[in-house]
Amino acid sequence: MRARLEAKVAESGREATLVSDCAEHIRAEDAAFDTAVCTLVLCTVPDPSVALAEISRVLKPGGRLLFVEHVRSERPGIARLQDLVRPLYKVVGRGCNPNRDTLASIREAGFEVEAHRREIAPKTPPTENELLVGSARRPSPPTAA
Repeated sequence: MRARLEAKVAESGREATLVSDCAEHIRAEDAAFDTAVCTLVLCTVPDPSVALAEISRVLKPGGRLLFVEHVRSERPGIARLQDLVRPLYKVVGRGCNPNRDTLASIREAGFEVEAHRREIAPKTPPTENELLVGSARRPSPPTAA
């Protein structure tokens, strides 16, 4: 996936720094980045609040968080099934927790959600096919009057 991302960045003509670090420990200065992208990260990290705090740290004030994440289903039957299969995902799903309320986690971390939508991923099991796609901003500090 990284090679595909590098090719896309090169094609775009935009300047970008790609960092592949543990979400809980990003090797970067405070406020180093304009944008952070999480793609199927927050459903997998042990503690999303720790990862989101670290992402907030490395984002500049007003910086954007773009995300595509597995989320808890809005369909009660599927949500119950997600709860049942979650322990199995620790072994076969690379640690995915498909039943997380990721939107709430992003808000609780202090991000201002700009936009979000749910999508159904084709050709995936119902326990992991609901995706949250969106963007949020790290708040800017208040300006003195």
